[in-house]
Amino acid sequence: MTMETIKNRIATLFGVLILVFMLVVPTDVFSQGPPPWAPAHGYRAKTRHIYFPDQNMYYDIQRGNYIYFNNGKWSVSVKVPSIFVGINLGKSTQIELDFYGDSPQRYNYSHKTKYKVKKHHHDHKHNKGNGHPGKGHGKGHGK
Repeated sequence: MTMETIKNRIATLFGVLILVFMLVVPTDVFSQGPPPWAPAHGYRAKTRHIYFPDQNMYYDIQRGNYIYFNNGKWSVSVKVPSIFVGINLGKSTQIELDFYGDSPQRYNYSHKTKYKVKKHHHDHKHNKGNGHPGKGHGKGHGK
């Protein structure tokens, strides 16, 4: 057997192993899935962005990232932004936006006005951004 034949057989074997690996291992093994606060049934089919009025933050379901205002500019993060880490987003008000573009923050003034956070004078935790209990399934229109 020549050296070239051995190299060809090794390359073929390597290609077959990669193909078998791709067919055997399910693709969802590598995906993170929805965040723990996201409801499970049909949520992705109905909307693309979730607006959290208490935090003035968005979650892009399609891209799996958070869009939030930080130090005078909009930032994007695949993890919950550090300024919101201690907050239970599952108990925060969540608004399903009727907006399918990439930049819901372009309509932030409209969203802040329409879904204005009600201040509770007796609830100091709320003023720190802990939010309201509930699901908040309103339809936002950020045309």
